[in-house]
Amino acid sequence: MTGNGAELAATGTSAPAVPGVGEIHALVAGIERQLDDWAAATTAWITESGKLTGTAIDKRVRTAVQAMLQAPGSLLVGGGFIATPGVLGPDRSYIAWWQGDDMERVDALANFSPQSMSRYVKAEWFRIPVTSGRPHVTGPYIDLLCTDEYTLTFTHPVFDGDVIAGIVGMDVTAQTLERLALPLLRRIGDRAAMVNEEGRTIICAAPDFDAGDLVEASPGAVVYPAGRQFHIFSAAAPVTA
Repeated sequence: MTGNGAELAATGTSAPAVPGVGEIHALVAGIERQLDDWAAATTAWITESGKLTGTAIDKRVRTAVQAMLQAPGSLLVGGGFIATPGVLGPDRSYIAWWQGDDMERVDALANFSPQSMSRYVKAEWFRIPVTSGRPHVTGPYIDLLCTDEYTLTFTHPVFDGDVIAGIVGMDVTAQTLERLALPLLRRIGDRAAMVNEEGRTIICAAPDFDAGDLVEASPGAVVYPAGRQFHIFSAAAPVTA
């Protein structure tokens, strides 16, 4: 991440007082904080509930997602919960996910088809937080299951005691982040970019980079943290072989 002569400006959860950097960091950290709070509340509910049922999950999760989607200034386009296989019964998982202003339910039929459910439990945004026990951000990717747009899916494991009972997640489109963060990136530099851990572009001030393009910090550029998993390059360049 800091190769090619780039300088790492800061680590951890704080960001330096550079115009635009702190605001982008706060934007991403706000989404992460909302996810953390929801995961903690869901873990507490699971712990108190005892045996989970699909009906109880639907009622609890739909209410929570609707409140988040309809909150003033919400950045989310969807969200939900997916249970770890076996939590609701042998070899059974469960998805409770909604999206959009009309609260459209996503693929409820998967709850009755183990073959369909495998699409979710094998997905990066489910698999990594379940295996690592830590929050994760997937994307940007074209979300063919939900939004059909370039999307970032923020997911967090939830627990029943020491056992991971599943994940909660929130979808934010790259377009939403671009609308809010692009003017801030331009304050940093005309080739500044926000990237994920792999160096794939989420937003870039330079028009020749699109969401998902693989970039690196230009020689002499500064790298700033943006939330837990993202970075800001003060100037981005194409990855060289």
